Amino acid sequence: MAGSASRLVIVDVVALIALVGAGAIADTPPGPTAAGTPTDSLVAAATLPGPGPLPALVPPALLKAHHGAATLDDAIDQCMTQAMTAANTPGASVAVALDGALILERGYGVTRREAGAPVDADTLFRIGSITKQLTAAAVLQQVEIGAVVLDDPVTAYVPELELAGLWPADRITIHHLLTHSSSYPDLIFEPAGPTGDSALGEWAAQQSEVALHAPPGNFFNYSNPNFNLAGLVVERASGLPYRQYMAEHVLAPAGMTRTTFDPAAVIADGNYSYGHFASPGGLETVYAPDDYDNAVYAPAGYAFSTAGDLVRWALVLLDDGGPVLTPSSAELMQSPQIDLELVPGYSYGYGVFIEPFGELTLRQHGGNIWGWGAYLVWEAEHRFAVAVLANTFDSLPAAAYCIADYALAQGSTPPPPDPSDPAAWSRFEGVWDFTTRTSYPLEGEITVEDDDELSLFLWDAHSGWTAAFTLEHAGYGIFLADLDEDGIPESDFEFLDRGFPERVNWLRNRGLVGGRRSTPRPAGGSLTP
Repeated sequence: MAGSASRLVIVDVVALIALVGAGAIADTPPGPTAAGTPTDSLVAAATLPGPGPLPALVPPALLKAHHGAATLDDAIDQCMTQAMTAANTPGASVAVALDGALILERGYGVTRREAGAPVDADTLFRIGSITKQLTAAAVLQQVEIGAVVLDDPVTAYVPELELAGLWPADRITIHHLLTHSSSYPDLIFEPAGPTGDSALGEWAAQQSEVALHAPPGNFFNYSNPNFNLAGLVVERASGLPYRQYMAEHVLAPAGMTRTTFDPAAVIADGNYSYGHFASPGGLETVYAPDDYDNAVYAPAGYAFSTAGDLVRWALVLLDDGGPVLTPSSAELMQSPQIDLELVPGYSYGYGVFIEPFGELTLRQHGGNIWGWGAYLVWEAEHRFAVAVLANTFDSLPAAAYCIADYALAQGSTPPPPDPSDPAAWSRFEGVWDFTTRTSYPLEGEITVEDDDELSLFLWDAHSGWTAAFTLEHAGYGIFLADLDEDGIPESDFEFLDRGFPERVNWLRNRGLVGGRRSTPRPAGGSLTP
């Protein structure tokens, strides 16, 4: 992309990643899966649905859809219709709470682009990774009764979990799972796999070829399998299948009567949206709710819900856990547990992103799954919440933040000063050992090109495959790469100094993680041709 792409500023970077939301599915859509070659793995890192570690911020310009709105009701309409138009979304729904009361539930557009019925407040959508915070709540329920300890190794509950590589499974704790800090690869290429109530256990017993990217607890790196394992911990601690436990102990007491994991129940209900997914070539695939499912990844992102039910869930958390969690568990879930190590002030709790919004603090999470997108935002001081559901992969974060901007009267939040110092980029240079999400090993070398760019050269010692990429600095030490070579940067990389700023030891990307090599390459010399 060097020489052809326009220079990016930080709000453009986070907007780019906001386009794929704050959560994602775990497997490919129905059809053939991609092969696990280096090229395929790298392209997948670029096109993976869902975020890298960045939260889904929205540029200030996208918060102005409500300009001139006389009332909150008018603002909601303006925010929703503008975001839907921008994303070419045929149908969406929204719900809003203020002062702790649900004040609005509304549908827009149609359930299917061709010949769809009108969307209303009760229309069901898949919600993708917003499911993760429901799973986190289930784990914390088990912590409350002493059946689970957050600092226990996951193998205390899943003894059959065995991994390849340098770091064994017993290094992973429950806390690591709930904070995406286990370094477990995000295994997007897995097939649907087992389907019954024993699916999670069967999947866990088949992980012996998976290798962790890094020592657990080192850094945040978003990965769906963390919550597969968290759901299995709930099963083992409670003695109930995951989906049964969730229905009886989380959804029912929360009053989420229109939330389910069962596609057949959605079809029987009749009031549901179809998912619309546009491929890079522009062809749109339409999915019915029962066209695909995945019991293994259910805890990470396969629930169906309504905007109203999601706001009811946010109100449970705002009400100190309501009938679902104790106040201490609700606070724990919504408190910073790990720094994202990106833009200052951004952190992650247990299934919850935490970010500044003017003088306030927002909690949020998005969800993206083939054909559907979802976004949930809440704020404690005004007891405010907004949920937006869409029947496109775009989760319409612009609409959610636009509504929050109007309701909370905060205006856009300028980013803090960028501390990046190109003069210190030589500390990134060197030879690195990488693993892809398929645990495939690669070697690499990073060199400084200029004040805006680094170069990344990758080498597969087994096959002789090589590739070179430009990493363009976007602000805050975040670099963007055009891994699929389409002229558009779509993947983010971050260097982590781990407390030693003079020597950076980790390079983080959701699908490709590098560790600095501490010993010379055996063959000697540079990898660069």
